[in-house]
Amino acid sequence: MLTLGRPGWTAAQGELQLMLDPTLGRQIPRADYRITYYPDEPVEGQSADFGLLQHRFSGAVPVWQDMRDEWTLSAGVRFQDIDTRAVLPGTRERFPDELWDVRLGASYRHKFDNGWIGAVNVTVGSASDKPFNSEDELFVRAVGLVRVPQGERNAWLFSVIYATDERFLSWLGAIPIPGIAYQWVPSDRFQLIIGIPFSSVQYRPLEKLTLEAQYFPVRRVRARATYEVFRPLRVFAGFDWDSEHYARTGRGDKDDRLFYYEKSVRGGIRFDLRHFGVELTGGRAFDRFYFEGETYSNRDDNRIDIHDGWFGAAQLSVRF
Repeated sequence: MLTLGRPGWTAAQGELQLMLDPTLGRQIPRADYRITYYPDEPVEGQSADFGLLQHRFSGAVPVWQDMRDEWTLSAGVRFQDIDTRAVLPGTRERFPDELWDVRLGASYRHKFDNGWIGAVNVTVGSASDKPFNSEDELFVRAVGLVRVPQGERNAWLFSVIYATDERFLSWLGAIPIPGIAYQWVPSDRFQLIIGIPFSSVQYRPLEKLTLEAQYFPVRRVRARATYEVFRPLRVFAGFDWDSEHYARTGRGDKDDRLFYYEKSVRGGIRFDLRHFGVELTGGRAFDRFYFEGETYSNRDDNRIDIHDGWFGAAQLSVRF
């Protein structure tokens, strides 16, 4: 979901599954650390290269839970150490050496007597080259969701999303966005969520093979095939279309954001035991560019394009 999909796909998928889980009282403390390396690649039209080392941490702790209620606290940090001499062409300013995304969140779920489940998540943070520098670099994101069961497996999902740093259309500003979706689970091998603003499908054609795809607003797509070699070891391959945005200090318009878009093909291995997991990923990133503006329609403003390149990542996950 929009507010949950940052700072990474793993967090987005995990948080969405938790909010839609019809059984309460089973949350456990969890934490993930991921490091990603992008070697230097040329910047189009400039005598400069662009490389970065990214660190990402996310974690969540249930503070109270039973069969009716769940309270959970969460935190996330993404830090990008950027090595470049590139400039933003529209303003001739040096590209930031660092970009941060820091947030704290709280969520609550309640199961009503009629089986409906209500969930609320509120996140406060700052995504900037200088986080928490002023109120112009702060954001508040909130999600409200109601799951209305239809039979034993299926459900209607009604949601409202609000984010002060998201503008689907520049003239609308930051407004609540309602959503509706249907969760169809005809068997243990297939699940489909179709609707607005998010959709997801998961299919297991073979006992050890899982195919899945997700869409999150506005331009975030994930498709993956995972094969279980044996119980703790899995291999995977897939495609991601991802985006990020930051409120750069010193920008001319406080409504502008520094956007980053990237597509990638990737593959890797994951080894999971009961309390921890290790994942190694590599792939090719392409169609990479930054721009500064209010919405995607401003993607030609203050823009730099980075050549396609390889990347590698490692992740450690802990569950208590």
